[in-house]
Amino acid sequence: MPLKEFGNHQHDPYYYPMNNQSGLYILLAAGFSRRFGSPKLLHKLPSGNSIINTAIDALTKSGCDFAVVVREDDAALLAHLHHLNINTVKVQNAEQGLSSVIAEATEALSSRATDWIGICLADMPYIQSQTLTDLTSYATPNAIIRPCYQGKPGHPVLFGRDYFGELTKLAGDDGAKSVIKRFSEALRRIDIEDSMVLYDIDKPERVR
Repeated sequence: MPLKEFGNHQHDPYYYPMNNQSGLYILLAAGFSRRFGSPKLLHKLPSGNSIINTAIDALTKSGCDFAVVVREDDAALLAHLHHLNINTVKVQNAEQGLSSVIAEATEALSSRATDWIGICLADMPYIQSQTLTDLTSYATPNAIIRPCYQGKPGHPVLFGRDYFGELTKLAGDDGAKSVIKRFSEALRRIDIEDSMVLYDIDKPERVR
């Protein structure tokens, strides 16, 4: 069943536009794992795969272009990603918070011929690859796309090029919530059946 979109195309809830591959996902992997208690992205899941590898596998299977955003001083993760031959964006100001990471990564990528950027969190590795693929079908330069599961907003969030300038101005640790709030008229909420868009691994007991 195709994704349902609420807010636009209300008279056609199963509107399903052509697939849009003119953007890329950025997988944010520049955190400090303070609540986890140790560097979590290389932590092994019960599957035997690490958290970061599981997230990368989903993006790879989605067929979407992506890059991993990592602290320039995170030698272990950088070496791991280099071994996997993964495109990376190195950031310097991760200690200032998630918003600053988004701003720095968007600035680094804004010169690319990219219609949208999808912000993924590396500690949400269970999101289905098909979900990632399907969400891009709604992405346009002037839209903000967000998945919802049973009415609850999740991740990733896809921002059209019209909002890149706003993303580059972000600061602090509140992510991109302020941009979503300020441009609420551009927000398209996509109802999906993938509960993992709500599930993050912030503590060891969340590993499953």
